[in-house]
Amino acid sequence: MLTEHATPVLQQLSLIALIDHIEATHHQYIRETAPLLVEYTEKMVKAHGEQHSEIKPLAHAVSELIAELMPHLMKEERILFPAIKSLSQGQPTNGCFGHISNPISMMLHEHENADQMLHTIRSLTNNYTPPAGVCQTWQTCYRTLAEFDADLQNHIKVENTLLFPKALEIK
Repeated sequence: MLTEHATPVLQQLSLIALIDHIEATHHQYIRETAPLLVEYTEKMVKAHGEQHSEIKPLAHAVSELIAELMPHLMKEERILFPAIKSLSQGQPTNGCFGHISNPISMMLHEHENADQMLHTIRSLTNNYTPPAGVCQTWQTCYRTLAEFDADLQNHIKVENTLLFPKALEIK
């Protein structure tokens, strides 16, 4: 989640600097961590999938979340963020999406979907608490999922409460 210290700092950033922060911090983290999560859950399915009924649904939920997030990042980076940057500089947008509120509404909807997927993953993992005596991969997977969850919640909060409202204020 956003820390008490981070919020005022981020609130002071221009739209362009805030977008640069989101891409360098959160988008980069997702791109680096997502393949690891898929790898960990695939290993868990192979090693423990038959004995532990929660593993296969967990692997599916993680894969589904990653499959949703990757195009989401591309839409933000290639369509929405360039449009917000243009508007913030007083330039017209080159989008065919009409008002900036349209792609923002789509991103908000996708954020809600991601939050629902995280809820499912939290439920399947008992809030990222591995059972006693499980292997290192399982422990690492749950720890990494917990970090990924926290970062994604922070990412969504920065966009929903700082970036998008600021972008919608531009006339």
